[in-house]
Amino acid sequence: MSFALAPPPFRPAWDYWRGLLQPGWSPYGNTARIVRRAAAAADSETLMLRPFRRLAEWQPGQHLTVGFELDGRRFQRSFTLTSLPGERDFALTVRRRAGGRFADWLAQAGAGARLQISDPWGGLAFELPQAPRRLLLAAGSGITAAMAQVRAAAARGQLAGLGLAYWVRERAQACFIEELHALQARFPEFRFRLFLTGDTPVAGHEADGRLDAGTLAALPADPAGAEVLACGPQGFVARVEALLRGAAARVATESFTPPLLRLPESPVASVALTLARSGRTLSIPTGTPLLAALEAAGLNPEHGCRAGLCGRCVCAKPEGVHVDLRDGSIHPEPSRALKLCVSAARGDLAIDL
Repeated sequence: MSFALAPPPFRPAWDYWRGLLQPGWSPYGNTARIVRRAAAAADSETLMLRPFRRLAEWQPGQHLTVGFELDGRRFQRSFTLTSLPGERDFALTVRRRAGGRFADWLAQAGAGARLQISDPWGGLAFELPQAPRRLLLAAGSGITAAMAQVRAAAARGQLAGLGLAYWVRERAQACFIEELHALQARFPEFRFRLFLTGDTPVAGHEADGRLDAGTLAALPADPAGAEVLACGPQGFVARVEALLRGAAARVATESFTPPLLRLPESPVASVALTLARSGRTLSIPTGTPLLAALEAAGLNPEHGCRAGLCGRCVCAKPEGVHVDLRDGSIHPEPSRALKLCVSAARGDLAIDL
């Protein structure tokens, strides 16, 4: 007689008991618990989180999608990692927003509260070591991506030739100012300037005005020939592109504002969406993002930024025609990289889900 080991017969029960024995373990991916939180500005705070499993290798400026489940529904948002790679705990600096299920839950979460987390993804990075200068431009929450690069450069002792320009409405909204002053004291060739659009400048490192042709001379480093990384709202990065694309050696931008999708102005017809793996067919409106249509049907596909950036909602499309709602382009060809969050069906459609 021979015996063979077999997996537990009731997997959900096994997952439940393992979760009790190992708090933080999840069959659906990594988790992290809040260790502490500290004020970062009048409307922002920094969360220190400890992952159940160490984060995969990541680069400064990359993002993390965090989420939780409430009443059977998943809520999630993406934030930039602001701590240095390799540390046990990691930091997320987040802006407090009134209203919204995610914001309300996060505002009340205390030490020990646990979030589901993705692997790090995306992110801005410098790629031209031969560029004579490096320039970081940040507006609002875009400072987190810039600060990740500043901290990484400081850890390498390579802040010479780096400039940071940071736009906020009121100085009370500015994060990391004391740390930036301390870094400038340690590295005199590092320059930063805070631009205020609602307050009057009173300190030497402050200036006023939005980014335009008139404020280019006030930047902490000359953008001509420089490598420029910019992060902020959609309008801000569009101005960066328009002003600096021809002058800088390289311009890379990232926006945390969801793209403006080209949705139909009037009611549209319904089409059949076939889910190839499950064999299920749904009736959905042609102008609705596929991710939203699937969620309306009670499904919860993997997703992250909802802006077509992170790639977490990518799936294959074996047949059918879809439209990219960011630019209105039509795609009749099969695809292995359809993004559910920014794509809509143009006719009957099949996806690998």
